[in-house]
Amino acid sequence: MTTPLPPRMVADALWLLTARSRGGKHWVSNVTADIHAVDIAGHSYPVTLLTHSDWQESYVASPRSTWLRYARHELIRHVPPALANVVKAGSCLIFGPLSALMRASKLDQAAIIGNYLISTNLYPEWHSDDIAEMTSVMCGRHHDIPLMIRNICPEVSPALMENLQAQGWKMMPSRMIYLCDPSEKQVWKRNHVKQDAKLLVNGDVEIVRQCELHLNDLTELRDVFRQLFIDKHSHLNPDFSPAFFELCLETTFLELIGLRWQGRWVGVLGLYIHPESGWLTTPLIGYDTGLPQELGLYRRLMAILLSEAKNRGCRLHYSSGASQFKRARGGVPALEYTAVYDQHLPTRQRKATSLLIKLFQQFAPTMLKRADQL
Repeated sequence: MTTPLPPRMVADALWLLTARSRGGKHWVSNVTADIHAVDIAGHSYPVTLLTHSDWQESYVASPRSTWLRYARHELIRHVPPALANVVKAGSCLIFGPLSALMRASKLDQAAIIGNYLISTNLYPEWHSDDIAEMTSVMCGRHHDIPLMIRNICPEVSPALMENLQAQGWKMMPSRMIYLCDPSEKQVWKRNHVKQDAKLLVNGDVEIVRQCELHLNDLTELRDVFRQLFIDKHSHLNPDFSPAFFELCLETTFLELIGLRWQGRWVGVLGLYIHPESGWLTTPLIGYDTGLPQELGLYRRLMAILLSEAKNRGCRLHYSSGASQFKRARGGVPALEYTAVYDQHLPTRQRKATSLLIKLFQQFAPTMLKRADQL
């Protein structure tokens, strides 16, 4: 008798099969990328190749959006309107040279491995031999562009980072993330955690599990996701398509949980559970931003997230953003990197890559740590 594949593998395989034939835009509306595949340790993983680059491309597929567009957008968004034009002009002095280096290195055209077009990809602890084999295959396919792997963090997967570096991969700082171990009793003694948990008890907002959701609920759930992720925060966040929400409902690629209040959908959470690594994260979260803050929709969603991680015996990857909020709920800051491989490229291109990585290694950690304290 054939052993059935685990749900995680089935969902990933369906995502990849469809993306290879229809492109990244099928799953994420603001990603114009071809999707290929590469085998690592006996499993197929996606490889994203950006086919078009403009100011709308999401950071999950565009390195230029990851390091330049998103940073500039956040810088301008957090200054008073009266200073916005001054900051825009001044930012050109910083981002102009960085953009030129990115163009020379072709990092903005990199082949991104293991990229499911979500904010946080989670990986097994690939061995050095598996990484060496994959690197050789990818260099043969992409002899003129760098290779890249997003979301590498020593606190999340220490052996993976060490094994990549042993094979010549370089680490480029990308963002500050927040990690939590719900099995630690101290987490549950925090006042904010206790207060959030109380919100779930009174039952005024209904928690609706995946098994209770239907296709005709997805349009409204996508709307509340877009209110927070796209409209309030940034058009550079991944704008998950209607087809992606259907995939989640059918396969639990992300396990959906909805919040319903007075008969309408007011919140949504998508759990990404990675059994091999023992981590749980949420690449999809949203709520009705027009409702009073006193309703505590975001607090409710994060309380559900923390509770789900504890109940499933997983460590919690809070991802990035909302630093003080997440620290108050047990989140410990950690620096995340993007792994870059360029040893197969011409000398001039490698020099541009090395200079760009060195600049980020020198300045990005300090800037990200300062932002964490704001």
